[in-house]
Amino acid sequence: MRKTARRNVLAGGIAAVTAAALGAFALPAGSQAFSPVSYGLALPATVSATQPVRIVTTSKDATGRPVFAVHEASDRVTAERIISSARKTAGTISVEIDRPVHALDIPDDNDTYRADQWDLEKINVPSAWEESTGSEVVVAVIDTGVDGAHPDLAGNVLTGYDAIDDTEGGDSDGNGHGTHVAGTVAAVAGNDAGIAGIAPDAKILPIKVLDANGSGYTSDTAEGIVWAVDNGAQVINLSLGSDTATDAEETAVAYAIENGVTVVAAAGNEREEGSPTSYPAAYDGVIAVAATDADDEIAEYSNRGDYVDVAAPGSGIISTYPGDLTDDGSEYAELNGTSMASPHVAAVAALLKAVNPDLTPDDVQNALERSAVDLGVAGFDSDFGHGRIDAAAALQEAAGGGDGGGDDERVTPELSADEGGLVSYGTGTETTFQVSADGESLAGLEAEACVSVAGGRWDCDTVESDEDGVYFIEHTATGAFTVRVTVAETDTVASVSEIVEYTVRATVAAKKSGKGTLTVKAAGAPSQKMVLQRKAGSSWKNVKTYPVKAGTKISGLATGSYRVVVAGTAAVQGVTSGTVKL
Repeated sequence: MRKTARRNVLAGGIAAVTAAALGAFALPAGSQAFSPVSYGLALPATVSATQPVRIVTTSKDATGRPVFAVHEASDRVTAERIISSARKTAGTISVEIDRPVHALDIPDDNDTYRADQWDLEKINVPSAWEESTGSEVVVAVIDTGVDGAHPDLAGNVLTGYDAIDDTEGGDSDGNGHGTHVAGTVAAVAGNDAGIAGIAPDAKILPIKVLDANGSGYTSDTAEGIVWAVDNGAQVINLSLGSDTATDAEETAVAYAIENGVTVVAAAGNEREEGSPTSYPAAYDGVIAVAATDADDEIAEYSNRGDYVDVAAPGSGIISTYPGDLTDDGSEYAELNGTSMASPHVAAVAALLKAVNPDLTPDDVQNALERSAVDLGVAGFDSDFGHGRIDAAAALQEAAGGGDGGGDDERVTPELSADEGGLVSYGTGTETTFQVSADGESLAGLEAEACVSVAGGRWDCDTVESDEDGVYFIEHTATGAFTVRVTVAETDTVASVSEIVEYTVRATVAAKKSGKGTLTVKAAGAPSQKMVLQRKAGSSWKNVKTYPVKAGTKISGLATGSYRVVVAGTAAVQGVTSGTVKL
C-alpha cells in the first residue's frame, strides 16, 4: 500500500505493574532513542477476568530492531495503572490495546478438491518458469503454521517459529489455512502428486501466529514479522488481517521493508460489510492484494479501497492441506479468499528475487504493478488496484524489458528544506521544502507530507508544489517533531525524500504584580507541571507546584527571591524563569 492516509495517532510507553507478562520478545536490548507519548488510549468498556485486556508496548533496541512486550490486566484499575506508569517509561514508541487478527479465507461447502489449477495459466506461470522457479528464495508464511510433513511440501519447509508459544517450530498446522497458503507458493512440481506451487523451488519459513481457530493477536503477528526478517526471509506473506491498525504491527512491517524484505498481505474479505480497511495490507510499503475469479472478475467478497495495489486469483484455489483435517483424508482442499490471492503475489515476488536478489521491495512492487493486466475501469481503481498480476510479464518488467519504462526515463529531482531547530511550545510552524531538477523548479508535483510527534506514528497528507516548486507544511508544536516530504516514484520522476527535525521547549515568565504577588505566564504539555521555588541561601527550595497554564496569579508570598521551573518531559524540554524579588 503506497497511498496517503491520515490516521489518528496512538502511542505511548508501558511498564509492568501488577499485571502478569504474557511475553517479552526481543533481540539483545540496548538504549532506545525514542520517547514515550500517549494519545487517546481507550480501554474496552468491560475489563474483567473473563474479558481481560492485553496491552502491547513497542520499542526498539540499540540496533533498531522492534521489541514488543504484552501485559494482560483483568480489571480496569490494573490496566489504568499500567498505562499511567507507561508515561514515565523512556525508550517506548507506543502503547496500545492488542487487537484480534484472523485468517482471511472464505469457507465454501461446495467442491473440496480441484485438479485443474486454473490460476497458474491465468497469471502466466508456465511461461514464467522458463526464467525462474524461485530457487532458494525464502518466503515466510506468517499464518496458522504449515504442515511440514505434507508430501507435496517435502523438502521445501524450513524450521520456523511459533510466536504464540515463543518457541522454535511453526511446522505443524491445526487449522489448514497456512498449509494451503504455503502450497500455493512452493508445492513441489513434477513429483507426480498433488499440485505445483508458483515458485516450486522456493523455501517456506513457517511462522505460527494464528491458533487452530484461525485467530490470534497483532502482537504475535508483529513478533513473527521481526523473527522472519532476522531469520532470512526475503518475502513475507500475511494472509490475515484486522480492521484496526496498531503501532506494533506497523513498526514490524517498517522494519521488514527497511531491511529489504518484500511484504505482501491480503486486502480483506468484508466487501459486504462495506470494505473496512484491513491491516496489515493498508500499511505503507505493503503490497495489498485483492482477489479475482476465473473470469477475471473481482471476487464478491474482496475488499475495495485505495490501499489495494494489485489483484490475483483467489476463488476456487486448490492447494495443499493437512490430511487429518479433511473429511476424506485427502491432502488437498479448495478455498476462497484474499488469503488465497496474497500467496500468488508473494510467490511471483519470489520468482523475481530468484533472478535478481538485489531487487528492493519498491522494485518488486513496481514490476508487479507495471506489468499487471488492467481490469475494471481504465487505470488504477479501488477494486483491482493496478490490475491482475502476470508472472511472466513481471519478470520481463523487472529485467527492464517491460513497457513501464526504466530509471533512464525518469527525472531525478532534488529536494531541499529549511533547517529545523528549537521552537516554543504552542508555536505555529511552517516548514518549506523546494523541489527542482537541473536548476528548474518543479511545479504541480504531488508529494506525501508527514509529521511524527515524539517518535509516534506518521500523520500524512498529499501536497502539491506551487509555481516555485515549494511545499509548505504547517504544524503546531506540541512535542518534539519531525517533518518529512516524499516525492513518490512515477514513470517520469524518481522518488526523493527529505526530513526536518524540531525540538520543542516550554515557555515561562514571572513578574511581580503586587505586594507578595507573582503573575506567571507559561505554556507546555498537559503533563508538565511548574514549580514555584524560593531562594534559601545558595540553593532553591520548592514552595508549591501548579499546572502549566497561560496565566497563574500567586499571592501571599513572603519577601525573598523567587523563580518558576517547568519540568521537562521526553517530548517537551523544560525551562526556568528569571529571578523575581518580592
